[in-house]
Amino acid sequence: MTYTLSEQLSKQQLAGLVFKEVFRTATDKPGFFHINLGSDSSSKALRSLMVTLKNELSLLSLAHFNKSLAYHWLVRFDQQVNTPFHIDNAGDQSFLMLGYEPSEIASELSLADFHRYAKADLKASENYLNTFEPVFTANESQLAPFTTTLNSFKEDSYNLVIINNSHPRSPETLGVFHKAHIKNSDLQKSRIVNSMLINMVDESFENKTEPSETNFIDTSIISK
Repeated sequence: MTYTLSEQLSKQQLAGLVFKEVFRTATDKPGFFHINLGSDSSSKALRSLMVTLKNELSLLSLAHFNKSLAYHWLVRFDQQVNTPFHIDNAGDQSFLMLGYEPSEIASELSLADFHRYAKADLKASENYLNTFEPVFTANESQLAPFTTTLNSFKEDSYNLVIINNSHPRSPETLGVFHKAHIKNSDLQKSRIVNSMLINMVDESFENKTEPSETNFIDTSIISK
């Protein structure tokens, strides 16, 4: 689902929309949510929204699953590398936020529903999820009927995509694959992505190395 951010929508209402589509327990929801912030924003405002959404989603997760959300990482990087369909290495129940800054580097982000893929073929459903690998190494054409490609990123726009990154080991929240495709790589230019990976955790969880939200919002550091 793609949503154009409206000033009339509260952060709580936005989090509610995201939670409904992303924190899915069945395949009738997509498992991802795309927010177009337009060009009238900033890198700092984008990262601030990501932190605000994480905290609002944590409250919703606590109410619905009796589990809160904890940071796995908070990073910024300049990426011009194609990736295969994959889920990131994190907890069994995890969620990924990707905040894209304006860039002249044209790219696509594709999401593939591996749960629907498994259900579509009885043979696959019997074996695939039980032998699931975080990277899809088979012919990607098999995922085509279950794939959505976001190619509506404008070079002057800020975009945020929230993705269910959960592993099939957790039947409670159903994840999806994601992959990046760079259309016109140019190492003289930048394609900056702000990445937040969060885990769903129970009350006993204690993160002694919790990343700083303030540092993430205020930083000018970009990893290569």
